[in-house]
Amino acid sequence: MPQDADELKRIRERKMQALLKEQARQEALKLKTEERIKQRETEREKIIEALFLPDAVIYLNELKQTKPVVAERIEDLAIALYLRGQLINRIPKTGVILVQRKLEGVESKITVKRRGEDEVSFYEAVKKDLAKDD
Repeated sequence: MPQDADELKRIRERKMQALLKEQARQEALKLKTEERIKQRETEREKIIEALFLPDAVIYLNELKQTKPVVAERIEDLAIALYLRGQLINRIPKTGVILVQRKLEGVESKITVKRRGEDEVSFYEAVKKDLAKDD
């Protein structure tokens, strides 16, 4: 019986060592993966700084805090345009705002307010002026 107990003890030790070895391997793999992710993020940041003007980069960073999905889509679009060779100049802040509005579905709206009158859309104001001329 003591021999069986010793054999069981050795089997348990081997299993424990194998488990510890596997755990160490998993942790090392996790660290490598995290390092790759960090490296990709720093490379992406460098690319973004090269594609956008400084004020646009600041605006994008602010946008990442409030609307991260929209900011990431804008960055992805810029990188895709660059890779296709369709991006000629660096993108200004106004370009980022324009793309943001397009992605969010916000249309620009021009309104006209004249003294003594209510605020109306530009289209309505022009239509009204044209009707007066007739």
